[in-house]
Amino acid sequence: MSELIDHFMAVVVLYNCKIKDSKSLTSINDSLAFYSYILDVVVYDNSPYSDIENESIFNRKQLTIHYFHDPTNPGVSKAYNFAAKYAEELKKKWLLLMDEDTSFPLESISNYLQAIEQHPDINLFSPILKLRTGTILSPCRYSFKRGFALKQVSAGVNSLKHISPINSGMLISLDAFIKAGGYNEKVRLDFSDFQFIERLKRVSEMFYVINIIALQEFSDEITDVVKLNKRFAFYCDGAKNCEKKSFTDRFSYFMVVLLRAMALVYRTKNIIFYKTFIQSYLC
Repeated sequence: MSELIDHFMAVVVLYNCKIKDSKSLTSINDSLAFYSYILDVVVYDNSPYSDIENESIFNRKQLTIHYFHDPTNPGVSKAYNFAAKYAEELKKKWLLLMDEDTSFPLESISNYLQAIEQHPDINLFSPILKLRTGTILSPCRYSFKRGFALKQVSAGVNSLKHISPINSGMLISLDAFIKAGGYNEKVRLDFSDFQFIERLKRVSEMFYVINIIALQEFSDEITDVVKLNKRFAFYCDGAKNCEKKSFTDRFSYFMVVLLRAMALVYRTKNIIFYKTFIQSYLC
């Protein structure tokens, strides 16, 4: 399996997060160190300013870091497409997608490699991704353009028609990534994974859930209305730029965003989110 890791390229997208503070990079480095593997990693930094000169990037001894800074902050989709093209140039065969704040267990790398060897016909592998509350974040049931948490997920082969993984932890065959057309770069963050899965389903319907549990740091405790509204505008932008091939698609996205606006209004008792819905999604 040590030769198989040479065909891997990982990518992590950072935003105002130092390399040394990324839980994904730290935990994957530890997993690699456990088996004495080395991994090529694209670090795509979307932060306004690069602090790479002050970064101790070489203390991640198991990671060969390829650093790229893009202060325009184009989002994760462009970063993932960039990494796929870069991986193709380096003759890689697999691309591992990571958020900056996912913690992977020590056995992760070994389990990814074993899964590939045991299921050579599968193009997509994904861990079970949980919040610290125990809620299963990925895979999830995908319906009406939104994800719904599952109460239980079993490792093994699953259909993308029934459930869908999200970005962090997805290991995708580079051939399948390219055939699917990659990520929709107009969708910068929200909906980016579901848009990609919709594209991928055209070329590969099955994926494999690996028997590892990764933890996703996620906080929904923001109470500042200004910050919430700015985040909601970004959410609207993602939905607005999603591919919509039918009336059902258009209606589903409309309802998803409207329901998010209603929930935020109920939560904050402020109607500014309706205004943002009109300005950022409808106009």
